[in-house]
Amino acid sequence: MLLHAKELLGFSIAALDGEIGSVKDIYFDDHSWVVRYLVIETGNWLFKRKVLISPAAISAIKDTSSSVLSIKLTKQQIKNSPPIDMDKPVSRQQESSLFDHYSWPSIGGAGMGWPTTGMVKGASALVSSAEPKQEFDPHLRSFHQIAKYEVHNQQGRVGLVKNIGIDISNWSVSYLLIDDVFTSAKESVVITPNNILSIDWPTSKLKIANSQEDLKKAPIMNAEGFFSNDSEGKI
Repeated sequence: MLLHAKELLGFSIAALDGEIGSVKDIYFDDHSWVVRYLVIETGNWLFKRKVLISPAAISAIKDTSSSVLSIKLTKQQIKNSPPIDMDKPVSRQQESSLFDHYSWPSIGGAGMGWPTTGMVKGASALVSSAEPKQEFDPHLRSFHQIAKYEVHNQQGRVGLVKNIGIDISNWSVSYLLIDDVFTSAKESVVITPNNILSIDWPTSKLKIANSQEDLKKAPIMNAEGFFSNDSEGKI
């Protein structure tokens, strides 16, 4: 089941004993292309505090028409969760404390996360082997951060990132939607993560392998989320 990030924003989150708030952002791993957290703004019951919820806490999703996600947590568990300063990068220590508090499963290694067997994309943003070890995870990125990033190929600028498609059966990022020079304002070109060569976060630029000719032949999605050419199923 696919949902776009912009659809998820605003979804209500229902704990075992009542609604806790709504989705304000999505944190994903730009190396494995898997959603790691939903950023939830709690209601007045917790002074609109922002908390991180792993997809591991979300119950099986059978229907998204209600715009509600149910989680296997109580309000008390969320209230007692370690505080996170959302104005700063999430540190590895903070992630570790979250996983300890909720007893979420961990994959360890490059960062905390939930099991990704069969979920990790074959290619990803290039990672330097000399990348320094940092207190925070350099691959944990915000959807709000990547939205409207410039997209470039070998020939130059081709458009902007508009949205990302998320397979909520395993919370992997299936594709990015870009507004490019070959489509109308109401259409987006579909780019899969394995076509992304690099992401330069300081300059807000994303480089893709697709040539101009590739982009003209790429799947196109309209504003209603349907393919406007004959490319459905070719992603």
